[in-house]
Amino acid sequence: MFKGYISHSTKQVRWIINEKASFLIPYLGQVHEIKNNDFFTILKKDDYKIICEFKIPQADNEQAYLVKIYKYPHLFQRIKNLLKHTRTFREFNTTYITGSRGISVEVPVTHGEEKRLFIKKSYIIIKKIKDSCTLREYFKSNASLEERRRVLRKFGKLAKEIHDAGIKQDDFSLDNFLIYKDVEGKEKIILIDFERVSVQARCLNERRCTRYLAKLNRAKNYFSNADRLRFLMSYTNGDYKYCKRLAQQIESTTIRIQKKDARKFHVQSIRENRKFGVFKNSRFYGLYKKKYQPETLLTILKMAEETDETVLYTNQFQILRLFENPAILRRQGIFRRTWMHANALFALRINVPIPAGLFIKNLSGKLNEGFLISETTGNCIPLNKYPDFNQNKDKISFALLQFVKQISPFGMLSKDIKAIDILVQVSDDLRLKCYLGNYKLFCINHFSVQRNMQINLQLVERLLKTNDNL
Repeated sequence: MFKGYISHSTKQVRWIINEKASFLIPYLGQVHEIKNNDFFTILKKDDYKIICEFKIPQADNEQAYLVKIYKYPHLFQRIKNLLKHTRTFREFNTTYITGSRGISVEVPVTHGEEKRLFIKKSYIIIKKIKDSCTLREYFKSNASLEERRRVLRKFGKLAKEIHDAGIKQDDFSLDNFLIYKDVEGKEKIILIDFERVSVQARCLNERRCTRYLAKLNRAKNYFSNADRLRFLMSYTNGDYKYCKRLAQQIESTTIRIQKKDARKFHVQSIRENRKFGVFKNSRFYGLYKKKYQPETLLTILKMAEETDETVLYTNQFQILRLFENPAILRRQGIFRRTWMHANALFALRINVPIPAGLFIKNLSGKLNEGFLISETTGNCIPLNKYPDFNQNKDKISFALLQFVKQISPFGMLSKDIKAIDILVQVSDDLRLKCYLGNYKLFCINHFSVQRNMQINLQLVERLLKTNDNL
């Protein structure tokens, strides 16, 4: 069925393995009984999935391999696998088909299924490419301007080839493309992570292509307008009219996707799930993002408890003190709504601090004081404390204008906004970027971009002219 692959069995696991990787056969038994030891390094583990790494010594170096193991602990999942292929087989099969259609991929070296009465586990092993990184990591790096432009053109061409080949990548993002240099020293980009990939016989229609490109466009903070134009010109093979029309469609679709993301995060942020957690102890009830440890956030919180300030900045974290009248308390309403709103704004990918955690104080059985902790980027200071404001007023005005352009497709600022609510970041090249420090001062709406833009510009102009706020 798969050209260049052979069958092999170990205990209850049936494998198909690339003939060129047959030297891995002696190690397959260890993969079946995987443990975190000197041979295997577990990178991720939960109830349904394990990702680990192992290395095989070769002539003059070592070759690393990634192993994905999917577990099916529930009877319903095992019964469902009787009716369709396992996740690892679908991932292996779509990668193989994608590669056969001329798309640059790294086809897994082996796939296996542990089967007794039902399938209990499935395995996939992929060769790890040395000195590689995702495109997100690459565009964060300090690559030369010439190389960056060259990579953007190659990326645009590859994206077009993927769509013309009928490859449907539902998670079309910078994290699912890998870049490295081949033996000739040239940059090569490949498509990775086929968990959410399917293939069709014909090329994708324009509507689906636009949607996938819009998902990619959510990472616009990594690119200038010239970068995005360079990518689209390569994608459209230099057709400027088509490029212009496609850019407009992508921008409008991106806004719709970001609003959908905001609604999703708004609900998810108060529930225990893969991204968010719930914390409780004798003093606090908390909601937090799982990338942050609640103990670390509580340590930061101690500094806020020692002062009466409503806004505190420490160690690249912002702490907002929130209050609510206990007499009208309804299930920590204002605190939870502020946390939900903060995560919705973050999902819009506008310039706001990253919401890290919400901790509500328990006083005499009533919750009437809360703290919202957010992570800020480096070198952020409130606008009212920005030094030499008058000398840099033109730079600040330009940064605020860019900020207004970014937020206006989604809503408008509050008329109560003050200079202390705007954070200014100074980059290494002395460029300025503005952030909204107080989440409560932005309202998501469905008004036109022009209407929001007009009101936001008026508020920013008033902000700059009001000496009391500066």
